[in-house]
Amino acid sequence: MRETVLVIAAHPDDEILGSGGTIKKLINHGYKVITVIAAKGRKEEEHHIQQLMLQANKHLGVEEILFLEFPNLLMETIPLVEINKSIEDLLDKYTPAMIFTHHYGDTNRDHQILFQAVLTAARPLPGKKPIEILCFETVSSSEWSQHTNDKEFKPNYFVDISDTIDDKLKSLRHYDVEMRPFPHPRSYDGVKYLARVRGMTVGVEYAEAFEIIRRVWK
Repeated sequence: MRETVLVIAAHPDDEILGSGGTIKKLINHGYKVITVIAAKGRKEEEHHIQQLMLQANKHLGVEEILFLEFPNLLMETIPLVEINKSIEDLLDKYTPAMIFTHHYGDTNRDHQILFQAVLTAARPLPGKKPIEILCFETVSSSEWSQHTNDKEFKPNYFVDISDTIDDKLKSLRHYDVEMRPFPHPRSYDGVKYLARVRGMTVGVEYAEAFEIIRRVWK
């Protein structure tokens, strides 16, 4: 039986920006990857963002994409217990081995809230399968946070995406309405340059970096 991985992101395109190359690599290695998008995204793109999201994820081979439809940039107005419950229901249904989600120090408030909800929903309990949690970095959010020890993204887990960087960039093309001209970090060149830097850190051509919250040797 294939192990399931959940990628839980706040907005459409965050999942590809943060972990697109890793998603493709996981699928290539036989994992079942499910993408969960918590909020609707920008209002001006709301009329077609779900279709763009489906196309972007299907390009990578994601079999199931879930859209929770919380209000964009207003997740702090939703009781945290409600967001927790929606994620807990998904964990009970899919029993993932691993979750990729936002970093706790991101500038974007929706990212922070979603991280807290994931951490709460996936808390280790007796009798339940332990779930690994890794945080991805989201360009135009993670690098714009205050550079203090409690907020800084601290990469300590790297995935070689040299063979999937092109898939990541092609997938992002479906989100072209969300991309910006270079030198904005959320540009095609910005995404590729970051993957180069992360790759150089570990001696490969391209990589995605993550911060481990919890890993379990089973």
